[in-house]
Amino acid sequence: MPVQRPMLRFGSRGEQVTLLQGALNLWPEPTSHNLETDGIYGPKTLGEVKRFQSVKKVSADGVVGPVTWGLLEPLLNQLVSLITPPKQVEQAMEAVVAVAETALASFGWPGGTIQLNPLSARIAAAKCAAPDLPTRPRQGGLSIRSIFQFAGAQPLYYPRCTTISTEAEQKWQQSGSSATAWRNGNDLPSWCGIFCYYVYRLAGIDLGGWVNHDKNIHSDKKFIVTTNPAAARRGSIGCLDGIRAGGHNHHFIVKDNHNGAIYSIDGNTHGPNQNNFQTNYSTVARRRYPHTYLKQQDTYFLFPDFKKIAP
Repeated sequence: MPVQRPMLRFGSRGEQVTLLQGALNLWPEPTSHNLETDGIYGPKTLGEVKRFQSVKKVSADGVVGPVTWGLLEPLLNQLVSLITPPKQVEQAMEAVVAVAETALASFGWPGGTIQLNPLSARIAAAKCAAPDLPTRPRQGGLSIRSIFQFAGAQPLYYPRCTTISTEAEQKWQQSGSSATAWRNGNDLPSWCGIFCYYVYRLAGIDLGGWVNHDKNIHSDKKFIVTTNPAAARRGSIGCLDGIRAGGHNHHFIVKDNHNGAIYSIDGNTHGPNQNNFQTNYSTVARRRYPHTYLKQQDTYFLFPDFKKIAP
């Protein structure tokens, strides 16, 4: 039997309004803002309901009755799975966080000081570990190669992981689309998303490798997507500035989400400290992202749909 839900309209209040707001925040259509899940059917909620009804080609009167609730049912099911996931899902996502912490401990920089050493596993992929050697070894190059290989990144990058040219080192210190395009064609691509797939695979969640990432989002839809930072759960993959054309598209693993901020572990990020944003060393490091900033940067979050992932 379908769940009987109350009729809601402008001015309604309560848990069912909160449920409505949460479902609309999961709607994959791009939205101009994220609704506060405050249980108050106010002007912003009214606007989103009318837009949803219009897109679904039903009467856009802002009244949420049986027809609108029925159209919202797939989103409501997603919302419930996010709020009360099965125990095995909880365990899987805890494994993701544990692997990310282990990767940080192995490849990050305790004490916040980068000390170049060709024998070190710690990553500063934008730096040469020993400029005097003719091979110009990349700092943490063998670690980078293992991440790329295990994450299922394109094999053409594997030979580039262990060394870095003088020109590439200079390009890593430059920002902008032209420098990024040069690096993608001549050195390593930005490997933040590759790092996330590396973490997922080590945690036992195989999404077919980084080469399938676009399919996993768009055609195969192996992720549940939300643009609401408050709904991002431990182990989710965040994508900062990933909606706008030309956005930075920076991926990270969500470690914690509380007090209006997300605490993450990022690959290919500024470093080595959480507060060091001056130079791009391409490290593994911790980050803190306030919800307000994430909303401004059009961030979305990916939670694996375990029903679509082969055991």
